[in-house]
Amino acid sequence: MIMVRYLRIFIVTWLICLPVLSVQAYQKPLIKADSISAGGKINVPEKIKIYPNPVQKSNKITVEIPASREELTLSLYNAVGKVIYTVKSREKRIEIDAPATNGIYLLRFVEKQKVIAVEKIVVKE
Repeated sequence: MIMVRYLRIFIVTWLICLPVLSVQAYQKPLIKADSISAGGKINVPEKIKIYPNPVQKSNKITVEIPASREELTLSLYNAVGKVIYTVKSREKRIEIDAPATNGIYLLRFVEKQKVIAVEKIVVKE
């Protein structure tokens, strides 16, 4: 009788947890639907080039965007999440001043109110 009770509790628990676990496992798709073309091939976005990286403090950082795009917003964040620098541009090549303090920074690219890339920049002496 006790064994049947434990078995019943196990089955009820399993039935309750199974849908929750399966939703969590498949919550994020591996491939976004908008990245697949009509022919079934995956469109891989071209890489944004940032150089030099690591960069010495107070030097210039060059950012090259491969394709002509609409207006792109570039924002540089420090490790705390504070915006250090922001620029809007339509150019394929943008030069910005590196921060004066050492550390790791994030460069975020936004186009049409959608983040298209986030890149890490290391600033050293």
